[in-house]
Amino acid sequence: MNIDKDIIKSLLDMVREDTVPAIGCTEPVAVAYASSVARKHLEGQIENITVNVSLSIFKNGKSVLIPNTNEYGLNLATALGVICGNPKDGLCIFKNVNQEYIERAHKMISENLIKVNWALNTPDVYVEIIAESTDNKAEVVLKNSHNHIETIKINGELIYEDVAESNKKIANDFLGKLSFKELREICEKVDIECLEFIEEGIQMNKMAAEQGLQGRNGLGWGASLLILQKQGKLSIDASQRARILTAAGADMRMGGGDCPIMTSAGSGNQGLGVILPIVVVAEERGIEKEKLYRAIFYAHIINKFVKQYTGKLSALCGCAIAAGVGASAAITWMLGGDDNQIAGAVQNMLANLTGMICDGAKETCALKLSTSAGEAVLAAYLACENVIAKANTGILGETVEETIKNLGILCNKGLSTTNEVIVSIMS
Repeated sequence: MNIDKDIIKSLLDMVREDTVPAIGCTEPVAVAYASSVARKHLEGQIENITVNVSLSIFKNGKSVLIPNTNEYGLNLATALGVICGNPKDGLCIFKNVNQEYIERAHKMISENLIKVNWALNTPDVYVEIIAESTDNKAEVVLKNSHNHIETIKINGELIYEDVAESNKKIANDFLGKLSFKELREICEKVDIECLEFIEEGIQMNKMAAEQGLQGRNGLGWGASLLILQKQGKLSIDASQRARILTAAGADMRMGGGDCPIMTSAGSGNQGLGVILPIVVVAEERGIEKEKLYRAIFYAHIINKFVKQYTGKLSALCGCAIAAGVGASAAITWMLGGDDNQIAGAVQNMLANLTGMICDGAKETCALKLSTSAGEAVLAAYLACENVIAKANTGILGETVEETIKNLGILCNKGLSTTNEVIVSIMS
């Protein structure tokens, strides 16, 4: 494929769109965002709200703490979106939550004004809000992206429809047709001035990790690993440091902290898993900033590339099969690895962590994220030494692109009912 300026621009636009700050887990965020949009169109006192969500949204929103509340639940997310949510805040919809708003939300919930249901046969990211007040009715559908409103109906009349989404999907389809070699060439060719936005994500996610290391949020997994390291029970190396920092960032995020995270492919945890391991290796090896920016951009693209096959949300852990894969490939490139070694790092990761399931967003995501981050560094180091998992074994194909296609088949066919089973267990 001839790599022209249009392809480079499309990839830049794609990454920028999915690399935005978010406060809290993006599944409750999506519900709150959609409910805040509905509230803007309602007049009078709210009488009832029905929330219909995909299995993936339900699974990831059931047990994860909402920022500034120390509580969880999609009914709470809905109520807060209605009470204090501002659609202009996007994925930072929870930034204004305070005790007064929490008490008002509990009143709505105690009065049984909110009903949450999960639905089959929907896109991975899907939220439908049906809200009725004394004066009118608003129906809002959020679809395919955590902050993309597809339709708004007032009293049954369609007043808004985003027809650009289908066109955007067609434009994004070209990504899955590119090879890893072509993606690498694009990252090397793009003007470095176009990648200055990468720095904000580095600083934001490092700040989140530093806050997490204080041990006040979630399991304190990252802070505890750091203590073990200081006690000499864990080694001091890039793999271990990547584990500690990403775990700390996840502790902060999944434990209800209000520090913003720079996302990757719409996920905050994946933003941590893409950015922090690469930064750790770059700092340890003294990598110049330009190469670091290109490596993180490469990892963002690969994370998105994998999602073209597995879906935006999956029954498998996205930190392991997408973010970790992107980080390992980018680290290998950053260390001077060739295309075979870059592909080898990905093969190593998918031979290792493919079986890690996603059983919902919650505090223990810090464990999975830390595992993925540490293994991403090791997979890259091993690939640079030409220690690479053998092709055509298990789900591994002859090429890395074939392996990722196989991963998509596994997610979409082999695990097609897994989310339903997980939600049934959770319920």
